[in-house]
Amino acid sequence: MSVATLARTRRAQALGRKWGDCLADDDFVALPGTELAGWFPPADLERLAATWEHLPRDEAVSGGVVRERRYGRLTATREATGEWRFAALPHRAFQQTAEHIPLHGGRARMFSPIPPETLTDPVLTALIALDLDIISAVVPQTSRFEVGLHQMRVLATPGAPGSPTPEGRHRDGHDFIGMHLMGRVHCAGGESVVHREGRPPTRMTLTERLDSLVVSDTRITHEVTPTVADGATGVRDMLLVDINER
Repeated sequence: MSVATLARTRRAQALGRKWGDCLADDDFVALPGTELAGWFPPADLERLAATWEHLPRDEAVSGGVVRERRYGRLTATREATGEWRFAALPHRAFQQTAEHIPLHGGRARMFSPIPPETLTDPVLTALIALDLDIISAVVPQTSRFEVGLHQMRVLATPGAPGSPTPEGRHRDGHDFIGMHLMGRVHCAGGESVVHREGRPPTRMTLTERLDSLVVSDTRITHEVTPTVADGATGVRDMLLVDINER
């Protein structure tokens, strides 16, 4: 492990504990991209962000929604040092119950796989490790997780708003979810809304690269408002991280 990687790991673990306390108290935590971006050389961030440029069309959505997507799976195991070790899982269809996402009726959806070189990208795995460090404040006894990864691009044109969550307010059916903004150009809207029982909704807009949100999916519901094109085609790129205890 390089000195830079070791320093980033230690910093992530410390911030994970701090932000994990917020997650434990509020069932969600928002992370500033300006702080996270400083962890990585700009060229490394650009390399990962560029992998959103050629995603296949998500044929599972209709009604004028234009979304592009890839999907991948990993296991994550916490070692005695506190670091996370990742291993790729075989590719398979992605499935959510009709109870959680009625829009798709519980159907299995097959997406193109995330390439191996992207699954092992050090920026990608560092973001996953941060998510895991945060949720470890809520489930400290768990040292093994299954992780689902979604590279998603939502497009908006002047005549057709983008729909990041066509299913509306929902739970995804996972234990925790990390949401990381990878890019956003020529679009307004796209407000993230967190709903907690008995409290007013919390609203925020992810605008800077690596602005992030981690939520306890079993305890809250969430949605994202439509994006609106600002002159040219609007683009909103997200890395979504599904995390389940194993």
